Amino acid sequence: MLFLYIIKKRIKIIIVITLLSISFAIVYLFFIAQPVYLTTAKLLPTGEDNSLSNIQGLASQFGLALPFQSGSNLSFSDIYPEIVKSRQLTGIVLEKKFNTRKFGQNQLLKNILSRQYRLDKYDVDERFKRSSEILQDNIKVSKARLTSIVTLEVRGLEPEFAVDLANTIISESDKLQREFKTHQVSDKRSFIEERIKDVKKDLESAQEDLKEFRERNRQVQYSPALLLEEERLTTEMDVKKEIFSTLKQQFELVKIEEVEEGATVQILDKPVAPYEKSSPKIFLSIFLSIFIGFGLSVVIAYVMDGLE
Repeated sequence: MLFLYIIKKRIKIIIVITLLSISFAIVYLFFIAQPVYLTTAKLLPTGEDNSLSNIQGLASQFGLALPFQSGSNLSFSDIYPEIVKSRQLTGIVLEKKFNTRKFGQNQLLKNILSRQYRLDKYDVDERFKRSSEILQDNIKVSKARLTSIVTLEVRGLEPEFAVDLANTIISESDKLQREFKTHQVSDKRSFIEERIKDVKKDLESAQEDLKEFRERNRQVQYSPALLLEEERLTTEMDVKKEIFSTLKQQFELVKIEEVEEGATVQILDKPVAPYEKSSPKIFLSIFLSIFIGFGLSVVIAYVMDGLE
């Protein structure tokens, strides 16, 4: 067969090219390629208020556009992946300090990524932009289709670093959502306080109107028109009382909300340090280098044979 004939004839070239391919792969794997370690966490976002207005407000804080209509069955878990990947959270995490064996202790994440991916040649803004993109590329967040469980996958240059990064992402996303809740509750409290003041004035005015009416008309039982007016004033005062009482109850509930410290994310499976690199795959890479080297050498052998 021609194939076997060419291989036998050009065996030295085939061996040399294949060995060169393997050598290049080994040099790349052990001296050039960046090791990547993958850690995974299972999360259950536990936002207490899954109302559409609350979710829209939370999404707006993080600059997220929600493609759904009013009344859609959307939960806090549906927007959590977008919160994790948001520019706001990315910017916060980049300014956090981490420990690495390769780049030292207490180093800002943006500086670690800058050194790891050789971004020093860019200006400050471009370096930050590229660091943000790299960080987001190393984070994957997905929600299970039939449950509210979210899977967070984080890649890092060292096992412990990957775990620290995952924990930082979880804690900072929780912190941001707590801050949103605090602002939301504070706004609600301010609104209710103003309404209480206004309704209190209206109630006092209604009470005074009824008092003055009764002082002016002490024989109302003899006049149907006066009875109707008294009933109207009494009903108006009772309505004001009911509104005032409801507002006071709501105000007490808001004060309770202000001191609540419930977590917004429940960690079902904590991120753990991986024992092995997720990439590059050494044996797979060497196998591919053999396949590519052999295939390339055979092509070259055919070309050389055709030129003779």
